Amino acid sequence: MSVLRRRIEAARFEDQPVLGAVRCAQGVLVAFSKEVAKEPLYGLERIETGRGCLAFVPDGTVNKVAEAELDLFFARRVMVALRNGETAEAAADWVRYHSVRFQVDGALIFNRTKPGSDEFADNLKGLLSEADVTVVVVDADTPVGRKGAPDARNPSLAPAVSANVRGTPANPWHAPLGELTVYELLRHRFLASAQSVALLDVSDFLMPQAASAFDLAEQNPGHAISLVGTETYPWRLRRGHAAPFADHIAKRRAEARRLLSWSASPSTLPEACIWQPGRPLAVPASKQKAMFSRAMGVMFPGAPVESIVKKADLVEDQALVALSKSLGHAPVRLPAAAVIPSRPQNGKVTIVSVMKNEGPFILDWIAHNRAIGVDRFLIYSNDCADGTDRMLTLLAEAGVTHRDNPYRTTGQVPQYAAFRAAEREEVVTSADWLLTLDVDEYINVHVGDGRLRDLFDVVPEAHLISMPWRLFGGAGVHSFEDVPVTHQFTKAAPAFMPRPYQAWAFKTLYRNAGLFRRLGVHRPKGLQPAFRDSILWVTGSGKPLPSETWRSAWRVGMANWGYDLVTLNHYAVRSAESFLIKRDRGRVNHV
Repeated sequence: MSVLRRRIEAARFEDQPVLGAVRCAQGVLVAFSKEVAKEPLYGLERIETGRGCLAFVPDGTVNKVAEAELDLFFARRVMVALRNGETAEAAADWVRYHSVRFQVDGALIFNRTKPGSDEFADNLKGLLSEADVTVVVVDADTPVGRKGAPDARNPSLAPAVSANVRGTPANPWHAPLGELTVYELLRHRFLASAQSVALLDVSDFLMPQAASAFDLAEQNPGHAISLVGTETYPWRLRRGHAAPFADHIAKRRAEARRLLSWSASPSTLPEACIWQPGRPLAVPASKQKAMFSRAMGVMFPGAPVESIVKKADLVEDQALVALSKSLGHAPVRLPAAAVIPSRPQNGKVTIVSVMKNEGPFILDWIAHNRAIGVDRFLIYSNDCADGTDRMLTLLAEAGVTHRDNPYRTTGQVPQYAAFRAAEREEVVTSADWLLTLDVDEYINVHVGDGRLRDLFDVVPEAHLISMPWRLFGGAGVHSFEDVPVTHQFTKAAPAFMPRPYQAWAFKTLYRNAGLFRRLGVHRPKGLQPAFRDSILWVTGSGKPLPSETWRSAWRVGMANWGYDLVTLNHYAVRSAESFLIKRDRGRVNHV
């Protein structure tokens, strides 16, 4: 085994900068950047690729020309890859895997790193001393990334991430590939005599199949074989280590995105073809294809899995599990699917609420919820000056547990501090159903006798029921009156009210069966992956909430709006005097 180092040297043709030049059978091939002026190139045999320009120039007109070294890979099966931050250990695994599984005896790795800035080639040589493969590591004097584009090694740029990456500094050495002509320089300098080649990245691994990408290329001369890939993920990192390929046993649920590359037999391709990612130009495509896996933990070494994908979206792929085990590896498996306990016939319902200066409304609100079937209340209060604290303490015999809000000691805003503290309370841990609710929100069940048990009976398989708001106004009432809120304020927003967005916000009543890790304002947070395929989540219309929205949903939409089963009447204003008191108090999340 040998690991050789080569470089694509920057040069000049007349007064024009050149990415690189190679002397081949057709003459001196020069690759120009896409920003180069085209006027001095008129009269030359040239090919414009859209991202750069190739030209054959007279001998002696370029100051630095590399000689072709086609003997390095003559009649070999060669993996051709761009390396953009992957570790030497991952590259060694990549070489060994394809050598053993696909009889690959050559690897060409174009190293995107600035020359002299890492020891990739030296480290790779030390790791591959036993492999019977010729490996050539090529770097370049000139960066080949897109001008002005950010560093593609940043996990926030992973395809499954929706993070805002504006302001990420540009890095031409590691930005997504912009100078595609580098493939033609590699072809004419090293690869034109190879038996077959497959263009992938160091994070891409061919999947086993009856006829490999190399077999198909050799069986279909003059054609390009489509390589179709899927992004794969590990479940978690092992302590202190980047994820190896063999730990990548998961895919995103219902993944629709496909990655494309190609393989071919170079000596049989048309002379006028142009090598580039995706598929080569001027080469007919074969109907044959081979599959590959893009190991995202290899592409982003050391990045926590949750920083590059939503773990709740991952499902185990049995073909990947089998491949990992065939490599003698014990992959970190996804949690096994869990069985949700049967729903109790008379489940206990607990409401968790946060209050400040709500004294005049507490009795009415508790009485309403007790009447429809809520058993217990856990209420946190802070900075009250109207008797709210005293009222809540006196209601202990009515199923109310009162606690002081611990926000000052936790550093969190009052609402979130209360929710975190509530998770340890017996009134919460022993509940069968949980709900976080504000004192101006009233559950309105539209089935049976209007009780929660009637709602549960209508959707017996549901584990979560999201109740959409119906906004109620002040109905022209000026003064506070000691009359039930539901009797005073009867004027509401239209049932169909997609704007403003808040009009269809919801609160969620859910089974307290270990399905989620914590309480949330609009819905529970942290779905346990083991239950991902087992739960049924419906809205007030009885329609399912799409699973792809579970992580961040807080409102219903056009597809599942409606109040067929239940509404959450939201009396955010009440009377004019009540509204002034609310304004004086401020929001529950403020102090």
